[in-house]
Amino acid sequence: MNKIIFPLFFAVTNLVPAQTEPAPSPAETTKAYEELPELKASEILRDDILNGSYHKVREEVPTYSGANRFTIDSQFGVFDAEGNEMLLRRINEINAIAKLKDISRTDEYKAAVVKAAKAPVAAAKRIASDPLGTIASAPKGIMKFMSRAGESVKGLGKKQDSDAYEGSQLEQLIGFSDTKRKVAIGLGVDPYSSNAVLQHELNGIAQAAFAGGATFSLATLPVGGGAGIGLTTTGVSNSLEEALREKSPTDLKILNRKYLLGMGASEKEAERFFANGAFSPTAQTAFILNLKSLDGVANRRAFIKLASDTSSTEPDAIFCVETAALMSKLHKDKIPLARITAVGDFPICIAKDGTVVVALQWDYAAWTPTAERFAHTLQVQGKTGSSYLVAISGVVSPRLRQELEARHFRVEDRLSPGPLK
Repeated sequence: MNKIIFPLFFAVTNLVPAQTEPAPSPAETTKAYEELPELKASEILRDDILNGSYHKVREEVPTYSGANRFTIDSQFGVFDAEGNEMLLRRINEINAIAKLKDISRTDEYKAAVVKAAKAPVAAAKRIASDPLGTIASAPKGIMKFMSRAGESVKGLGKKQDSDAYEGSQLEQLIGFSDTKRKVAIGLGVDPYSSNAVLQHELNGIAQAAFAGGATFSLATLPVGGGAGIGLTTTGVSNSLEEALREKSPTDLKILNRKYLLGMGASEKEAERFFANGAFSPTAQTAFILNLKSLDGVANRRAFIKLASDTSSTEPDAIFCVETAALMSKLHKDKIPLARITAVGDFPICIAKDGTVVVALQWDYAAWTPTAERFAHTLQVQGKTGSSYLVAISGVVSPRLRQELEARHFRVEDRLSPGPLK
């Protein structure tokens, strides 16, 4: 979704598609616009985020395209985090990795691994022989396989696929996946996280529990909670956690399709959304639950289409999830929304009182030529006498606030400060 997250409101590139936006005029280029700064982690982050038992965030924090870019040194390797939200997730995952490694040192775990290696279970053997390959492919791979099967379990139980003792390989993989999901949720982390180190550790514990018969008490595991999964700005984290724990990727897809159609998306649009690889099962579900929580808001289909058509990376998906969450927060707590529309490739809300609402997940916003052009575009396209609200999750610079308020925009920031002081 580079058309959405990177060329947006406060970026140094374009908001509307590049081929349609004019270059800055000579007068424009002489204005004193802001340079996007390099921030200091020690100045912007809470102490518990800056340093932890297993990690330290590097001091240099470049910011561009709306995202603060963090580098995290940890006992388990170096991790990059694109954005405040991803920083929270990665630190939570680092703590989870530490907990999983502690468990892997126990006698119970070691005995379970030996038992799992001897178990006559084809899926367990596959997992043991190729743990990294399996964990990288299991969540999405299972979903794709099930999708190809028409979201059914046709063919299960055929003689060539199972025997009286083992059951089918697919059943075994589903059982392993179910165990892994429950362990991840118990830790407060995303079972479909892109963090390969976390996936490796989750895989080992799930193998010991599923194929080795270990009975780790999840009561001893949690290090995070719903916020670790990535819903920090609305009240739907409990629904997300329950769905991820209890439902396979295929079951999630069936439920999410029902919600999409209920919000006005067509079957074709729903399929385009599910086919977009930028959205993991978790991101799909979180985005849809956030949109669903916008009760009574018309044309949510517009945001669904934008998310489907223009997302291409994990940060794009996070942008959609968290922007929808911020819309929901505004709708419930501050200004009831009437409908969603699109300006270029960007979702805009219209409140019930006619206010044009620009709500977005954005870490640091500065006064750039694009910010000025976007503000001008909104006012030109808006109705005479319209009011405007810019609401972002992170921080706006003093200069940006000054310029927008001079143009009669109301500005609210730090609506979801996350790791910030």
